[in-house]
Amino acid sequence: MATTPHQPDRRRTPTKEGDGSVSALGTGSTTTLREDSRERARSRIIRGALVAVAASGLTATVDEVAAAAGVSRRTVFRHFPNHGELILATIVEIRRQLDEGMPRPPAPGSDVHEWLEASTVTVHRLFRDLIGRAFWDLYTKGSSLPPAVAERIANALTLRHRYASDLAAAAWAALGGHDEPPTWVRDAFSMNLSGFATNSLPNYGAEETARLSAHILWLVLDVALEEQRRGYYHVSDVD
Repeated sequence: MATTPHQPDRRRTPTKEGDGSVSALGTGSTTTLREDSRERARSRIIRGALVAVAASGLTATVDEVAAAAGVSRRTVFRHFPNHGELILATIVEIRRQLDEGMPRPPAPGSDVHEWLEASTVTVHRLFRDLIGRAFWDLYTKGSSLPPAVAERIANALTLRHRYASDLAAAAWAALGGHDEPPTWVRDAFSMNLSGFATNSLPNYGAEETARLSAHILWLVLDVALEEQRRGYYHVSDVD
């Protein structure tokens, strides 16, 4: 009795496309090898830009970025047409990493003091290691940068205050504060959870500065909670 030779399942057989890429039929994947390689190169350049910007600020040169990324100047310009586009992509990446790295509210029943110190350390490390010298440029060079970059910077500055305000509200609620924390408490968090505080004591490391900031904020919360218990309201919090 004749048998039928085994035939491979062609639906699962990779097929080479005209540009040398490989795609699996039926998987829905549309990323080519060329695109994947380009994306990896772009990510590598942005990682280098993060290092260069933290060290030199927003004026970090293309040559500095190329050296930090371990690529040539020509390769950088192959992926970013000009310095402004490179800095814009770097700011977007800084924003993404800040979003991912910012502390979350304390878990129910956790030690709020320990959470506050750990959260403050995290924020100061981010400002020291991720943003570095670029923090000062965010406040002083906005008008001299391309409009798209300046707009991103303005958004980043607003975001910093939101992070601090969210942490103030989380600490206030965890300690039994009623309603929203007073404005001056939020302002104290914004002041102590910033690059200004991170860089205010040049002889301190990020962790030393953070622990000092945490101590200050703990005292701020203690005073505000005591004022609330006594029914006292700060003049800036009264309409």
